[in-house]
Amino acid sequence: MAWERQTVGGLAYLKIPKWSLHGVTAVFSTRDGGVGSPPYSSLNLALHVGDTIDDVLHNRRIFLAGIGRSPEDCVTAEQVHGTAVRFVTEKDRGRGMQDLVSALPSCDGMLTAQDVGLLTFYADCVPVFFFHPRSRIIGLAHAGWRGTAANIVQEMVNRMIQVGADAEECLAAIGPCIGPCCYVVGDSVASIFREKWNEPSVLSETEPGEYSLDLQEANRQLLISAGIRAENISTAQMCTSCHAGEFFSYRREGITGRMAAYIGFS
Repeated sequence: MAWERQTVGGLAYLKIPKWSLHGVTAVFSTRDGGVGSPPYSSLNLALHVGDTIDDVLHNRRIFLAGIGRSPEDCVTAEQVHGTAVRFVTEKDRGRGMQDLVSALPSCDGMLTAQDVGLLTFYADCVPVFFFHPRSRIIGLAHAGWRGTAANIVQEMVNRMIQVGADAEECLAAIGPCIGPCCYVVGDSVASIFREKWNEPSVLSETEPGEYSLDLQEANRQLLISAGIRAENISTAQMCTSCHAGEFFSYRREGITGRMAAYIGFS
C-alpha cells in the first residue's frame, strides 16, 4: 500500500495506487501547481489561513480537477483538533467548499459510504485515511497532537464498527506530517504523551525540557490498538517540515498554506 508521487500537468500529489484497484481515490496534495502568492505559494487549499479567497477556490478547482472531481462533489469540515466524527452523505455535497460558514461544524473526522469526496487540510498535523473494502466505508481523520493524544483514530474505528465494519479488515494510511526530526515539544505536551507512550519510539528527550515527538508512530500504534492489522497500515514517512519545497509547514513557517487530504470513490 505504498504511497507514490504522481504528476498531472503542473499538479503534483501523493496517491495510494493499490486503493485505486478497489475503486477508491486516496491522495495528499503538495504545495506545487497553484496560483497563490507568498507565504501561500502556490497550492494553498484552505480558506481559514488568510489567503485570498479567489485564489483558494481556484486552487481547489485545480486540485480536484486533477483527480477527476469537482468542488460540488466534496465536503469539508471545521477542524478544531477534537475527536468528533461525522458520517457524511450525498446531501452534504458542497458544504465548506465555497465558504467557511457551510462547513461541517467542529468535526475532525469524516466517514462515508456514499459518493461524496472528503477533504481535510494540513500543515504538519497527521492525515489518517481509512477504507473498509467489504462494507465500502471510507474516512479521513485530522490528528494533530491533541487529536492524537485523545485518540481520534479509535473513535473513527468505533464508528465504522457501528455500521458493520470489521477492524481487522480495515485498511489505513498515514500521510505526510511533521516528523520527530523536526517536532520538538516541551514538558507540558510531553507529560500528556508520557502517560500513554512511555517509550522512545514515540517520545524521547533530546535535552532537558525538550522532547522529540513522533506523531506518525503514535497514530500507527493507536491504529493497531484499535484492531487494525499492522500489515494493513501504510505510512508515507515524509516530514512536512523537512521538505520545504514540497509541503507547507506551520512549525517551520508560521503563516502559511495548507495541503489537502482527499478520499472518495472513483
